[in-house]
Amino acid sequence: MSETETERNHFLTYDAFEAYLDKLGLFHMDLSLDRITTVLDELELRRPPYAVAHVLGTNGKGSTSAFMSSLAQSTGLNTGLYTSPHFTTPRERVRINGQMLDEEEWCDLANDIMEAGGDTLTYFEFLTVLAVLAFYDYEVDLAVMEAGLGGLYDATTALATDVTVYTPIAFDHQQILGNRIEDIARDKAGAIRKGVPVVTNVQDEAALAVLRDVAAQQSTTLHMAEELITMPENPRFGLMGPHQKDNACLALGAFKLLVDKYGWSPPPIMDWDDVKELGFADAWIAGRVQAVEAQADHPALILDGAHNGHAFVALKASLKALDIRPAAIIFGCMKDKPLDDIIPQLLSLSTGPIFLPPIADNERAMPPEELKALVGDRARVCVSLGEALRLSKKAAAEKDAANEVVLLCGSLYLLGEFFTLRPKCLERD
Repeated sequence: MSETETERNHFLTYDAFEAYLDKLGLFHMDLSLDRITTVLDELELRRPPYAVAHVLGTNGKGSTSAFMSSLAQSTGLNTGLYTSPHFTTPRERVRINGQMLDEEEWCDLANDIMEAGGDTLTYFEFLTVLAVLAFYDYEVDLAVMEAGLGGLYDATTALATDVTVYTPIAFDHQQILGNRIEDIARDKAGAIRKGVPVVTNVQDEAALAVLRDVAAQQSTTLHMAEELITMPENPRFGLMGPHQKDNACLALGAFKLLVDKYGWSPPPIMDWDDVKELGFADAWIAGRVQAVEAQADHPALILDGAHNGHAFVALKASLKALDIRPAAIIFGCMKDKPLDDIIPQLLSLSTGPIFLPPIADNERAMPPEELKALVGDRARVCVSLGEALRLSKKAAAEKDAANEVVLLCGSLYLLGEFFTLRPKCLERD
């Protein structure tokens, strides 16, 4: 291969590309849209030829995005879904009709991006452009783009969109977004575009006031999802938990606006009730009140990525609705998480022991010894997740033979470590 060809093919293998991403740094941020805007302009994809739904908020973004993608697929639309973070491989973040792209396709896309000046992009910016380009190559009808952090300078905000969707806004990432709900909402509202409709559903009143104010400034309308659509009676959801009805309602309301704009319709053999039924039932995303059967090396588990106070409220309601009282808990979190609200809720979910393993290869993770001081007497420090799984299985069997379910919750990176052990659990059975 000539030197020119080598330069053009920056990444000859997927491993080489993943090594490049690791070098960029997952947590590196540079608050500006200039870099990604320049690359998107070079690719002529700042305004893609497909519809774009932009999903922002604090909790429920992944589930709402999954519902919206599933609804679109139920009508026969070719659909792209971009989510974050991933559990075991960045390839989880970009899906076409629910399927990941293969490693060779990732290399081809990454090389095209580098040719367009992609060497200036941060980790999240690069993956965002990769998703936009992949959706273009696959000629999707709709791309559902989940924001990462915030809104004003989130990489997804560089993209021209057709609807802006807000899940519940709550306290998270205060060190970056601010210490008041109004501050957090103001940053996320920075993604609202002039004339582009906004949809929300269940929302904090202070956050809702900010969204209304910014929408008015941008000469656009803020819609409440339940005023746009009629939910089916007793729908069956592919995602567990009572809060998923709210996420599904939000997704359906946003989808309704796109249907009205683009004139999409179901296949001749279906009607809109069928679309709702299939879309809600087929929606799924890993790590959201996910049940996992017991194996030789671990008990029956409920996996949930609750990592802030608002998410723990939803998790508690989900467990109550499912009549599950975990016999034990496995928990881990990041150093920057305010735990004053989380720890009391964590303790209320079970009367059993709380096992605290380290989160492997993660410098941002809070050491188990520090967590133990906050959790109290029920805390059990473990040397690894594997040990926590084994000890929790034993503790559950001793506590209640009829309810040997263990809750594994907290950081998505802790769940990612579990999915590394059980990769088949990443995909819906």
